Amino acid sequence: MIRIRQKFDSRRIEDIRSVVRGQFERQEIGRFVHSGDRVAVGCGSRGIRNLAEIVKTAADCLTERGAKPFIVPAMGSHGGATPEGQRETLASYGITEEAIGIPIDDSMETELLGESETGIPVYFSKAALEADWVLPVNRVKLHTDFSGPIESGLVKMMCVGFGKAKGANTLHMYGTADFARIIPEAGRKVLSCVDMRFGLAIVENAYDDTALIEAVPGGELFSREPELLKESKRLFPRIPFETVDVLIVENFGKDISGAGMDPNITGRSSAGPMKNFTGPKIQRIVVCDLTEASHGNGIAVNTADFITRRFFEKLDLKAMYANGFACCNPTACQIPVIMETEEEAVEAAVKTCRFIDMERPRIVRLRSTLALDEFEISEALLDEAKAQPNIEIL
Repeated sequence: MIRIRQKFDSRRIEDIRSVVRGQFERQEIGRFVHSGDRVAVGCGSRGIRNLAEIVKTAADCLTERGAKPFIVPAMGSHGGATPEGQRETLASYGITEEAIGIPIDDSMETELLGESETGIPVYFSKAALEADWVLPVNRVKLHTDFSGPIESGLVKMMCVGFGKAKGANTLHMYGTADFARIIPEAGRKVLSCVDMRFGLAIVENAYDDTALIEAVPGGELFSREPELLKESKRLFPRIPFETVDVLIVENFGKDISGAGMDPNITGRSSAGPMKNFTGPKIQRIVVCDLTEASHGNGIAVNTADFITRRFFEKLDLKAMYANGFACCNPTACQIPVIMETEEEAVEAAVKTCRFIDMERPRIVRLRSTLALDEFEISEALLDEAKAQPNIEIL
């Protein structure tokens, strides 16, 4: 195997606190914060670089202006759909009452806001509704199961994350295949009932660094988030080959992607092949290990063909099933072929590929689907790598 390096747009924010403070100091944003306001700060998406620092700075800015912020885990059914599990998940991101300096209300209670324009019930966190207004903090990025002008971001957090297990499960009952319509529709219902004065949107580059932080007023959310999603897509990395026989993914987990490994990299979602996927055609995928931050939740492992015994023994089936059932997608909990070792898994993957050169298999090995800056390729891919100007052979 040969290590290569891809070169991407490296724009990143060096001083996170300064940028977040700068957003609060914008006249059109600062006017939303009043002394005495109880503000429900929503956070909870996994794998966001600098999330604790962003949330801490936002909490400080609110407190300095006389507001009384508190954190609401806005993560749907994650953390096993329990208060303790959601608090533990936040702690794994560095978000605790001690670290951020404000309380956490981890209640899973919700209230029905009403129905969307096509009759879908929309639920919202009761704790957040008791605040004067809510401030979602989330990354804007490609979703792992659907594509549209609005995917993962502030809108989705407002209707799925703040919906807790009840709200998330209700929306997922209508199928992620239709989320490009359902999410904006449910989001508009939430915004008609809930005071969201602004949200903090985060965009990351291909190196998983924070490239942009922007306060988006609630009234501009449906016009601005699609633009931020386009920027996220522009910065998004890919595997730079047309075909791959075997993809080896060392680390799979909820802190890497909601699907354990990003379908926008692999072309596979738990519900089937990704539509409009422009990445490589991959015959077999081997997954080696489950991250500790996943807390045993290996949801969407069905997108792999082979896993190791080490991965299997780390699974917490109760937590994984809770997530799968909440998404109305038990298929995402189906377990692939288990091999005792990595070596055996890779050997089995190569042997089960069709129409390949067995002496020169086309293999890519990633640390995770977040790590496409440096990774390993087999000799069969070397000439193609050398022909690309943005690739350096290490």
